[in-house]
Amino acid sequence: MISTLSKRLSGALIRRTTPSPQLSALSSASRLRFQRIHSSSQQKALAAEAAASASVSPAFNPFTAPLISRPQQYTRTMPSKSPYARDYGDFKLVQSLDLTYAPVTVSKWRSEKTGLTVTLGNHSSPLTRGYFVIASEIFDDTGRPHTLEHLVFMGSKSYPYKGVLDHLANRAGSNGTNAWTANDHTAYTITTAGTKGFLNMLPVYVDHILHPTMTDASFVTEIHHINGEGEDAGVVYSEMQGRENTSYDQMALKHQRALYPETSAYRSETGGLLKMLRILTAQQIRDYHGKYYQPYNLNLHIDGAVNVDELFDVLNSKVEPMILEQKKNQKEIIPSDWKRPFVETSTAEPVKLPESKTQVAEFMETDESMGEVMSVWLGPQPNDYTTKTALGVLGSYLTYSATAPLRKEFVEIPEPLASSISVFPDSKVNQCELWMYAGDVPKKHLMDMAELVRSKMQKIVKEEGIDMQRMVMILARERRSLLNEMELGTSNILMETTITDFLYGDKDGKDMPAAFEELTTFDELSKWTADQWAALLDKYYASAPSITTIGKPSAKMAKEIEETEKERVSKQREDLGESGLKKAQAELEAAKEESDRPIPPEVLTSFPVVDPKDLTWVPVETALNPAPGDKISADNAKVQQYIDADGAPLPYQVYFSSVASNFVTINVLFDAARLPSHLMPYMGLFQGTLFQSDVKRADGTTMSHEEVVNAINELTVDQHSSFSFRRAFQENLCVSIKVEAERYGEAVAWLRDVLAGAVFTKERLEVIVAKRLQSLPGQKRDGQLVAASYANKLAFDPAKSPSEAKGLLTQLHFLPQLAEQLKTEPEAVVSAMNELRAALLDPTAMRVSVFGNIPNLPKPRSTLRENFLPIAEGKPLHALSTSAQTLTPLGENPSRKMSLVSMAAIEGSYSCHYALGPKGWDHPDLAALILATSVLNTMESYLWKSIRGSGLAYGADVQVDPEAGQVEFTVYRSPNACIAFREAGKVLRSLASGETELDTNIVDGSRASLIYSYAGKSETVAAAASTAYVDQALKEVGKDHSQRMLAKLPSITDDDVRRVINQYFVPLFDPATSIGAVSTNAGKADEVEQGFKELGYDVSREELPELSNEDEYSGSESGSDSGSESGSSDGEPMEDVRSP
Repeated sequence: MISTLSKRLSGALIRRTTPSPQLSALSSASRLRFQRIHSSSQQKALAAEAAASASVSPAFNPFTAPLISRPQQYTRTMPSKSPYARDYGDFKLVQSLDLTYAPVTVSKWRSEKTGLTVTLGNHSSPLTRGYFVIASEIFDDTGRPHTLEHLVFMGSKSYPYKGVLDHLANRAGSNGTNAWTANDHTAYTITTAGTKGFLNMLPVYVDHILHPTMTDASFVTEIHHINGEGEDAGVVYSEMQGRENTSYDQMALKHQRALYPETSAYRSETGGLLKMLRILTAQQIRDYHGKYYQPYNLNLHIDGAVNVDELFDVLNSKVEPMILEQKKNQKEIIPSDWKRPFVETSTAEPVKLPESKTQVAEFMETDESMGEVMSVWLGPQPNDYTTKTALGVLGSYLTYSATAPLRKEFVEIPEPLASSISVFPDSKVNQCELWMYAGDVPKKHLMDMAELVRSKMQKIVKEEGIDMQRMVMILARERRSLLNEMELGTSNILMETTITDFLYGDKDGKDMPAAFEELTTFDELSKWTADQWAALLDKYYASAPSITTIGKPSAKMAKEIEETEKERVSKQREDLGESGLKKAQAELEAAKEESDRPIPPEVLTSFPVVDPKDLTWVPVETALNPAPGDKISADNAKVQQYIDADGAPLPYQVYFSSVASNFVTINVLFDAARLPSHLMPYMGLFQGTLFQSDVKRADGTTMSHEEVVNAINELTVDQHSSFSFRRAFQENLCVSIKVEAERYGEAVAWLRDVLAGAVFTKERLEVIVAKRLQSLPGQKRDGQLVAASYANKLAFDPAKSPSEAKGLLTQLHFLPQLAEQLKTEPEAVVSAMNELRAALLDPTAMRVSVFGNIPNLPKPRSTLRENFLPIAEGKPLHALSTSAQTLTPLGENPSRKMSLVSMAAIEGSYSCHYALGPKGWDHPDLAALILATSVLNTMESYLWKSIRGSGLAYGADVQVDPEAGQVEFTVYRSPNACIAFREAGKVLRSLASGETELDTNIVDGSRASLIYSYAGKSETVAAAASTAYVDQALKEVGKDHSQRMLAKLPSITDDDVRRVINQYFVPLFDPATSIGAVSTNAGKADEVEQGFKELGYDVSREELPELSNEDEYSGSESGSDSGSESGSSDGEPMEDVRSP
């Protein structure tokens, strides 16, 4: 079961980036291309959740369907013995399987009458998920699959109101609906707390998919229009305007054009090219819907603890009759001449690649020092599971961890030729594509990078051979990871496999068993010889032709596009004239009025609201080994007694969180804010050395960094470090390691040695610094990151805040100096690193936690005494540092300051704004403020309608940060962030004053949506264990904090909501009480600056610092400003601690 879906999703168009678990299946490395809403803080949360669900290295590695640790216990997928593996009315059973490596049954049915397919993954979970998939084939660049995805949410035949789907979904215990459009399918998603709300929503959602209204008015507002200023706009148009000239889009389109003929749908741009969107019509979208959005081209994938009888009662009594009613005048419901998309069309014709080709795709960027390179080979048929699985393993062999052959050759060197490199398969209908991607390649190596990679592959084949010890390690680690993945993200595996099977597998389910039998395949691969692996590498890569696409930054292109667009819009204004512009604006206003007509209250109130009492929470039991003077306590006498009976107490705090898991995770949380200020900038480098340095073990043995990497990979399921713990306590460094429970003692010993025994050498530090330097210019191209970085610069002091000290702006100054110092005074750097470590390992600022099935661990406490740091004397812990303690004077008293950064690499603008908020997780206003946040941010609610619905930005939201004592407002991808900011202020002031009434249905839906949010925090055993630790031991609000917060929601009144909006959120839009930063396209900078000045802000123009040698240092190590790194991989950071 090779998970290639996440690679297809690297080109996906996603409706929004709210922190929703239904999107967590997307690889953290996936580029989420097209989205219905996209806001800064929400994208960070999504990236964190995506990383949290990944079981492999956060490097760009697609092999996300790993393998289990004990193949002798799990042989092969078996035909299901479930009593539910039978026909249900019109729905005939096609296939049913019991997975042998997890308590999951996967079944597939198809309706004899309508052809509707249903796949069900039945397993225990507090959440129920739905992925409703259309095979969306298109042979042009009009973007009809993407534009149609947007129109589906604008109302249906039975519910002809914009936004009704999301309002009802909230009442059902969801956080709204979502969708993505990839190159070969469109998926509509929903996740609810429990199953009752899900089953209520199912007919409503299917009605929207199969019977949308698709009105002209919806097309105008959601897809494309010309406004009264003569500018092209619309949600989709603005979205694509921000994407079309990025490196990924330019490279992907160039690749598709080179490899696929005009008869192939893979050649098309499913998002829509701007020139095509400007001439697209609503009728063209309707025609596309009529052809492809049919029940026989729709798969309803559902998973969770679903009652099968109840599911099919809904399908047979509501969904099927609704479909048949719409088809009653058709002679054939399933046309005899229907051709299955991709499989039975011209797209299925095999592609030929007789010789290698190289092409250049330029993208907008003033810094031309670094680019990207991707090569694509042709692989086996998608149903050749053995070869496809082997190629996935081979990709991991070549690129996973610092000791991988391609990583050692091109990344782990003093002058890296790339900051990351990946090799992976991606399934298509006729064959797999085999990808190699190298990021942040220096300009001088752009043209020869692909050939250097091929030469290395050939050298492996002809001279070096395959290192079978490493191959065995790769296979074993992936086997271990499947059990972990089934605990963390069962839904991800099920969704990916069933979608691929629906698109390309045998329609009668014959391919499904093989898709889930990767264990049998790995048993076969474990018998392969080095020669067989070398032959595979030679056949598909080293000696095979490829298409190489070079992503080349171009300052000239950036300037030309800006000038061309100005000329085009100017001519458009001239052609329309004054009367035409007035007409265009009038048409837009009329469309808005029609689209925004109110939903009748009875439509919403007739839909039941989910009851939090129906939720099932994952059981967690806790125990504590306290530090002297600890005020916190555990809650379970049984687990506590077990700990107390295990030897003498430890002289430092250890929190035990017991859940039903096959694994154990050990976390060490260091209060880094207590470091001396001169050491703060070194924190990023220190984090990068963890798990990747030479180590002197406690027994005196010294191991090289390569030996350490290999030993850690042989032992663990995961190891990583992060500045934060579940998106809180960002001034604290968390280092974690996760292993099978029986290897607990080894894990503790390695964690000790990695922390205390790392040997800092000039040579290794140079490599780590070089990689981090090479990433910086790429981060400078990220408008969202740049705006947030400058806002943080105003609010947080890098001399007090380690997370800010390792952020983009500080590191732009510090890393070049550090690289130079390593050349001239390496001993000073090594001394600083040793000083930092000594300060960090202060027992009074260190907290340990252990998550797992604690009663099944033989010696949970004494193992720590025997194998962890030798701490002799217990001392009271210092209070845990928070972000509030690192504020600047301006952060403590925000007023008037606005930073503006002009950027050539972006086409829109982004902004981030701060004001004072409630401080502390037990603040009496927090519950009301969280509800107010949900009310404002909910899809189709106040900010959605006023900002996105008006075309002012692709997304905007408010957030609360009780750790820092701040509230935040962000604007994502706006033509002019100042206009969006100004409009949001009007909306919130009107709500606060009572001029605009709070819609009771929106408030009720927001309450229900929060039920889902709190349930999602503890969806898995790993998430439940870590949530209990954070709430009980770190926030000190009690393990049952989520339940108590939900209990408060019904008593919060509309007056409470208005009060906290006025008290906390309205000051965000008052210059006297707020600060912020905005990044904007160079051509709009003057206009945006003037707008904020007119509002009363003191605007200062800022310029991103230049590196000392940007020809040498550049790249795109995504997210390294934000917080977490896996020591076993690139050192490429993630946003947050992954669910342990």
